[in-house]
Amino acid sequence: MVTNVTETGETGKESTEKREQFQILADYAPFGMAFIAKDGTFKYVNPKFREFFGYDLEDIPNGRAWFAKAYPDREYRRKVISTWAEDMKSAQPGEKKPRTFIVVCKGGTAKIINFISVMLDAGETITTCEDITERVKAEEDLSAEKERLAVTLRSIGDGVIAMDTEGKVTLMNAVAERLSGWTQPEAIGRDIEEVFHAVNAKTRKSGEHLVECVQEIKEAVDLADHQALISRNGKEILISATIAPMFGKDGSIIGAVLVFRDITEKHKIDEDLLRMDKLESVGVLAGGIAHDFNNVLSVILGNISLARMYTKSDDEKLLKRFNDAEQAVSRAKDLTQQLLTFSRGGSPVKRTSAVQSVLKASCRFAVTGSNIQCDFNLPDNLLPVDIDAGQINQVINNIIINAQQAMPEGGTIRVGAENIVSSGIMATQGVILNKGEYVRISISDHGAGIPADHLNKIFDPYFTTKEKGTGLGLATSHSIIKKHGGYITVESVVGRGTTFYIYLPASPRRETVNRTKYQTAAPIRGKILVMDDEAMIRAIMSEMLGNLGYSAEFAKNGNDAIELFKRAKGSGKPFDVAILDLTVPGGMGGKETIKGLLDLDPGIKAIVSSGYSNDPIMAEFRDYGFEGVITKPYKLTELNEILQSVLTGTH
Repeated sequence: MVTNVTETGETGKESTEKREQFQILADYAPFGMAFIAKDGTFKYVNPKFREFFGYDLEDIPNGRAWFAKAYPDREYRRKVISTWAEDMKSAQPGEKKPRTFIVVCKGGTAKIINFISVMLDAGETITTCEDITERVKAEEDLSAEKERLAVTLRSIGDGVIAMDTEGKVTLMNAVAERLSGWTQPEAIGRDIEEVFHAVNAKTRKSGEHLVECVQEIKEAVDLADHQALISRNGKEILISATIAPMFGKDGSIIGAVLVFRDITEKHKIDEDLLRMDKLESVGVLAGGIAHDFNNVLSVILGNISLARMYTKSDDEKLLKRFNDAEQAVSRAKDLTQQLLTFSRGGSPVKRTSAVQSVLKASCRFAVTGSNIQCDFNLPDNLLPVDIDAGQINQVINNIIINAQQAMPEGGTIRVGAENIVSSGIMATQGVILNKGEYVRISISDHGAGIPADHLNKIFDPYFTTKEKGTGLGLATSHSIIKKHGGYITVESVVGRGTTFYIYLPASPRRETVNRTKYQTAAPIRGKILVMDDEAMIRAIMSEMLGNLGYSAEFAKNGNDAIELFKRAKGSGKPFDVAILDLTVPGGMGGKETIKGLLDLDPGIKAIVSSGYSNDPIMAEFRDYGFEGVITKPYKLTELNEILQSVLTGTH
């Protein structure tokens, strides 16, 4: 029998070559490989398998040995075997079954392995394995880093927007979402200038081109000042912003991060502090001239009062001239007081009062004869306040006048007040409100409103938009409220109206103190000591006191006054009242003099007098030993009234 085996020989040769090729591939494969027979015997493991786990065929002759060594924990081993058996039971020939398990190697090291098992037609299994321990660790580290970044971005109070080199948004934090009005899913992929819409708050021109910044900047830079961010819903806030490049591993710019914050309240507070600096500067000037100016006014007013006394009561023309002169001096005094109220002097002389009565009286007087009416919302439970009623009346009058001028066609001004409590330092309506109880007054009109570019200037001295305005009304009001320990701010919408808010600290007293003016049928006369550095004042005081029926002696400074007081007391004819000028340039003033007089006579009745002082004595005169206070210039009747009240103890 002859058989042709040429083809068979060629087929066997080809099969051998394929096995050799497979062996080479398996031996040099970058992944582990094991060939497992149908009965579970390990027929082959490649070098990478041995490198991964350290096990050879002698260590793991079969599946039982492999599972025992690779998964020493019984519970975990049971889970792995169950999963493996289920996979192999349902596997079709050639179907891949990927699984990831933690394997304990021969040296005790645990590795995370990604297995892929493929069942062959004959029931054998080829399993490949890849060590993904480092990859998983890297992914976990990356995930942890992302979480830390997310927590950080959520925690910081600034808005953060990341973008690529084309200016497309890639990330936003919650603050950026709130300030811009865009959510991160909505913003991602959009141009940064669409999401972050900023303009110059003063010129209203568009802000810097952020896409160009991304492509050009090499380090963090601050965006221009006075930037206003307009949110998606149209709300506008002032911001400060910084943009910084993001670099890749190779040092190339891969994008930029924009960090910004809302500085609207801070800007208002800064403006308020700047305004205070301006007022302080004007106050230095005002205080410098006020002392001498009021001394001159005192002489003028004193002479007018005396001249009126000497004039026949039927000389109407002359009396009218005296009245006009007195009114002119009063206007000059008011102007000086306006300057002094925002200088270092001019402290309010406070009394515990019900703000309701002050508000109603001031408002009704201010609108008398006009086409304006006031609508009051003043609850009965308003807390009392410690105020200088005259100064607060000036504040209310200034605001009402502004409201009237804003409504030339007439209308209603709404005046309200309420008790509020601040639990700590907080910013509200552009002011810092300290802890405590306050009475908040609101005065609202429905006039033309104040333009936005004027709002931060209206409390500046000499700022006015009126042809005949002085620019002192609201500046004076601001200073008065500040000296009362309170706050004043304003909100306005053009075309809709303006609301002023005044915060006055509530008095620690819970009941107002009623005071009645001095009344007596028989005036008391006495011996008066007058200390003043101005010769003109001493001269006019001598004649005024003489005409009122008092006897008087005069000193030009504190040393002379103390000497006169000693002499009078030693003679048995002491002074009944001392009137002490508070400010004596180059000499001892009233503050030091009263101390010397109290040492000589603790029962001394003294009146402090001044046209200006940077000391709080005029407001808190009793704390320094004085019984009364009188402000220059004053009329003859005012001088007599304060003397009588001190002499009778009714002041």
